[in-house]
Amino acid sequence: MKIKILAAIGALLVLASSQSQAQLVPTDIIFPSNPVPLPDLTGSLMDVSYDAGSRAFLASGWTTDYNISDGNGGAARVGVSVTDSYILSATINNSGGLTGGTLTINGAVNGDGNAIAVPLLTADLVTGSAGITFGYGDGGNNIFQFRFNVRGGTLADDFGGTGTAGGVTLVAWFDASSGDHPFTGSWNSNFDSNGSSNGDIDCFSVPEPTTTACFLLGLGALVCIQRLNQKRSSR
Repeated sequence: MKIKILAAIGALLVLASSQSQAQLVPTDIIFPSNPVPLPDLTGSLMDVSYDAGSRAFLASGWTTDYNISDGNGGAARVGVSVTDSYILSATINNSGGLTGGTLTINGAVNGDGNAIAVPLLTADLVTGSAGITFGYGDGGNNIFQFRFNVRGGTLADDFGGTGTAGGVTLVAWFDASSGDHPFTGSWNSNFDSNGSSNGDIDCFSVPEPTTTACFLLGLGALVCIQRLNQKRSSR
């Protein structure tokens, strides 16, 4: 009986976890042109490639913008004073599982006093299967979504500090008529933007599960325990 109770609680924890991460899989909840919540670091002119043999996924471009909250629910554009590399590197197996990866965003933002590029944000991608920590396929198979944990950088505190969860939404534009090899939804084939087309990528913080969600999780666990006890007493 104890095993059944623990299993029920475990299932609820998995459900709550998947719900809290739902915005990091292909849905209409997050749109790349308007990522929420702030802060948001944007990379543009992103080239995207994937080698099915080595399982290497790479999105590389330039850090082009930085937005923070204005304190009233809106955005305040800080801007980038020094543009530099914006690189997301991942290992994705042929089944669509993310087995490793990093995010490195370099540059300088207006008012930080840096005259040269420095690491603005570094992070480790969260590994796992597609649809949980990693997503793809929305918008004509051109949107990729990743979850990460902050590791460092001058803007690390703006994103909640070391270990805080964040998200990346990448819009990749492929133009087959210009020599690109578009992503078709399969991780058994190579694809790339070939330099003739590109995309934009947004990096933003991810809120912790709400108090309401935690309450519902606890309530659900209690209901499961009560029902199991009722079945046991009726035998």
